[in-house]
Amino acid sequence: MFQLRERIRATFAKPMGKLAEIMFSLRVLREALHQIEREPDALRVIVPFFDVISRWQDRGFNDVIVAFEEANFSGKYDDALERLRTLELHFENAGRNEHGMNRTKPGESVTADKVFLGNIFGLFTHPVSYWRRGRNDKKGGWEGGTWDGHPAVEGKNAYDVVSQQAHDFMIPHIGSMCELIKELDEMVLAA
Repeated sequence: MFQLRERIRATFAKPMGKLAEIMFSLRVLREALHQIEREPDALRVIVPFFDVISRWQDRGFNDVIVAFEEANFSGKYDDALERLRTLELHFENAGRNEHGMNRTKPGESVTADKVFLGNIFGLFTHPVSYWRRGRNDKKGGWEGGTWDGHPAVEGKNAYDVVSQQAHDFMIPHIGSMCELIKELDEMVLAA
């Protein structure tokens, strides 16, 4: 009877232990995301954003998810599983994609030449390295164009518009990922 009880306890302790093993790394990720979020110029930090997310996408934590699934007999770990799966989905959606913004392959370093933005407000798609060269270009210049007077482009140059595109992509992911990591951390601490 004692062995059975210990085996059952070990089964239920196993997933939280696996989560606890990666929690320090997730806290480091959360702090990196907070630093990225505080940078007012999103085009300066989108490459580091994709780099940190891509490393997590490559690494994954399927073993942690599987441990929770195997021990989730009575739904005890439904909340943890939901958060882990959602976090993993963020890594997938904000990670590498050969036709998306971050056009790197697994294991490849993310660089300004491999992250593409544009295809917005009549701007062609170019790598971040291209957009960075236009940081000090004249503001405005949309006069007479399709987007003349549009609040998203008025008084801005292409750099500003693409930087806003980077911001609008990163911020929802960052907010959600940081909250998920905080909630997972609280679960580990409560266990």
